[in-house]
Amino acid sequence: MASTLDTTGAWVAGDDLRVIEALMLPFGEYVQTCVGNCANQLENMSAEAVVRVRALLDEYEAADAAESTQNIENTEGKVLTTADVLSWTVVNGGIAGTTQEKVKIRDEIARYFSFCSCLAGYLSGNGGGGYGIASLIRS
Repeated sequence: MASTLDTTGAWVAGDDLRVIEALMLPFGEYVQTCVGNCANQLENMSAEAVVRVRALLDEYEAADAAESTQNIENTEGKVLTTADVLSWTVVNGGIAGTTQEKVKIRDEIARYFSFCSCLAGYLSGNGGGGYGIASLIRS
């Protein structure tokens, strides 16, 4: 059974799913439980961090919507009738501004959840900035 996100503080119902989507995590009971537990722990550590993560999630959704709009505007209702040879110049590493913004936001959200050992394998491999977690060794 998935862990329930504690919404008595700064988190709002559905924020756990927003984190899963923004970090591009695979959806499943394990990930839901992990994100719920980590979100609750984050709030115990810092309510201000939760407010910042929620703002980042809003920014991520806005960038995602802008990227979708841009993609539609680039192709919607257009039919290629003639083509000349074009010469392309790559700028910004070839990544659109909205995509760069999403990556930047995803990286920042991943840093907030980097303490969470159950996300270590996901955050280090999905564009989360490579924030793997080292295991603690007790002596």
